[in-house]
Amino acid sequence: MTEFFFTKEQKWLDEWDAFLQKSERGLYNQLSDWIKSYEVYGFDYDFFLIKENGTIVGGCSIVIAKFSFFKFYIIPCGPVLSKGFENKIDYIIETLKKDATKRNCCYFQISLPIVNDSRVFSDYTLPTVPNSSIYFSGKSGTKFKYVIPLYGMRLVELLDKNYSQVFDGFSKNHKRNINKSRNENLVFKFVTSSQDIEEGYNCFVLNAQDKGYPLRSFLSMKHTLQTYITKDFAKLGCCFLNDKIVGAIYVMKTGNRFIYINGGVLKNYQDLNCSHYMHDQIIKLSLELGYKSYDVSVGGSEGVIKFKEGFGSELYNFIDTKHWIIKPMTFKIYNFLENILKSHKTKIASILIKIKKFNR
Repeated sequence: MTEFFFTKEQKWLDEWDAFLQKSERGLYNQLSDWIKSYEVYGFDYDFFLIKENGTIVGGCSIVIAKFSFFKFYIIPCGPVLSKGFENKIDYIIETLKKDATKRNCCYFQISLPIVNDSRVFSDYTLPTVPNSSIYFSGKSGTKFKYVIPLYGMRLVELLDKNYSQVFDGFSKNHKRNINKSRNENLVFKFVTSSQDIEEGYNCFVLNAQDKGYPLRSFLSMKHTLQTYITKDFAKLGCCFLNDKIVGAIYVMKTGNRFIYINGGVLKNYQDLNCSHYMHDQIIKLSLELGYKSYDVSVGGSEGVIKFKEGFGSELYNFIDTKHWIIKPMTFKIYNFLENILKSHKTKIASILIKIKKFNR
């Protein structure tokens, strides 16, 4: 018997996380702790799960973003479904959209993990949905920028290959840099102590400051990182030189593969090719574990993308994210305020407070 239900009950969230680890369609941004981390912004969450004979066979997470009386209903990427349940996609979308309306949300957004590309491992994604699907009744793109969907995968394919064969697929520059790094007395190991995790994360912070992109502070991420590492949902690998951490790499583990999330090398040690060395170590471990691929993730600057391509990776984009504006006037007001929010934060806060009081 197939059952559909909304839940926040930890018992089911634990089973959901276990399902994401076992299923090759599992997505790291569907893990319960990842979704719960949005609470730091004052957002709410829920999970819509499917069970067959008492066992979870699919579902998705929901982030309910709230700003004053504005509410947004976001499926970061999903659903994740076991084979044989793909025909439930339209029913799931319809149910979620109705729930968004019931919760008085002005906006509904969903991103399906579907790739229209014959090269991709079909085990990782949902099959293409027909043009008649309710999914295509939505408008393409994202109008809400604070819950980012997954846009695809960038895979280093490992299936039926040994390390030498994978290494042969690297660019000449990457081969040279990896070989050089092996002569630098670098030691790579995964860390679990709070001190090493903080020191490793500091490599990301300094790298973000140097490159000019935002990154959450270690204090805001400390509990989440420790939880992921303890549950073996993630690994933080550090590159040591003479017992000093000079670089770090953070990968999530779900869907029987590693997914690159963040990395950084201290400025004075850039010439040691630590970044090449650390990714190479993750690839070696992936092969040892029998994983089919290593996802070095999409996105990044032109230089970062070129670096990822150097590992012989292939980009697989998901089909367009879709959204529905449920309450056009409310969303129009939000859009107007959001456009001037950056330069008028104090005034906007005052306006929102007055609007909220008026609507009580």
